[in-house]
Amino acid sequence: MGIQQLLAAGGFTPVTRTYNSGSGATENTPPGARNVTITIWGGGGGASGTGTPGAGGGGGGYSQISVAVVGGVDSFTYTVGSSGGGASGSGSAGTFSNVNSVSPSVLMTAQPGGGGTSGGTGGAGGTATGGTTNTTGSNGGNANAGGGAGGASPNGGGTQSSTGAAGNAPGGGGAGANSATGGSGAAGRVTFAYT
Repeated sequence: MGIQQLLAAGGFTPVTRTYNSGSGATENTPPGARNVTITIWGGGGGASGTGTPGAGGGGGGYSQISVAVVGGVDSFTYTVGSSGGGASGSGSAGTFSNVNSVSPSVLMTAQPGGGGTSGGTGGAGGTATGGTTNTTGSNGGNANAGGGAGGASPNGGGTQSSTGAAGNAPGGGGAGANSATGGSGAAGRVTFAYT
């Protein structure tokens, strides 16, 4: 990059901040930043297992938006979704991730993947709202002899097809198991990429 390009950009060095946990936490924009791309994934659902073939947990939803910011002035509040627990019965759903701000105006949410049911259907994929891109996570696989696969979270944790394994980060659903506890989902994630 030439000197003129650096001057035009204000000399700001792009930076990405990644959060794998946090509830109602504050993200302060770095001085000199002019834009931010915010990406969030909901927590993945836990799978079922033990006694009967287990079903996979659903993948968390995905949302992304890019907005202009006044670096060093604007801030955001964020929550990172937690993972759903795998179980010997039905698995539990994860929890949602979200980011909000008054200025700039942002209100985005990535819902969690649902838990897989024992001997039944896979957990539903989480939905998403508030971004310019909002994509629903994949449903967990229905119960079968080896356990249903854990659902994928878009552009994040891929499908988990290893029986009883935890979901792939971020936001993937856990895989179902047979005669064992189902896999837990993967936690969600929130990233802020500044330019």
